[in-house]
Amino acid sequence: MTTTDTARDLHGEVVHFLARQTHLLDGRDFDGFAATFTEDGEFSHTPGQLATTRAGIVAELVEFHRRFDDDPVVRRHWFNMIVLDPGEDGSWRATYYAYTVNTRPGGDQSIGPSCLVTDVLVRVGDGLLTRSRHVRQDRLHFD
Repeated sequence: MTTTDTARDLHGEVVHFLARQTHLLDGRDFDGFAATFTEDGEFSHTPGQLATTRAGIVAELVEFHRRFDDDPVVRRHWFNMIVLDPGEDGSWRATYYAYTVNTRPGGDQSIGPSCLVTDVLVRVGDGLLTRSRHVRQDRLHFD
């Protein structure tokens, strides 16, 4: 089997993994979301911020989402255009586009920043975990 065949076979599993992970995040199940990372996982979703370990990821997400406590908003993350590249250590780099749709009462919607996301995914047992996720907002290309 070639690397291309392996990536193609893995692609569906990765899409499913990211979808479940995103549902946890959008449902504000931060413990569940953090559990999809390795124990020493890294998560950088805001410029200049890096959360490490599952507990650190939970703390970062709780703090980040405080801004929405008095804002009746439903946030949905959308991931697309996933490319998988094998790492030398057996991991997989998943690079994809992301954006967030924010919906408020009355149906008012806004799109969050478009982003390029790079994950390092590792197989643990029969499943996948995220070793690291780094989100780069496209607007930073102009800074």
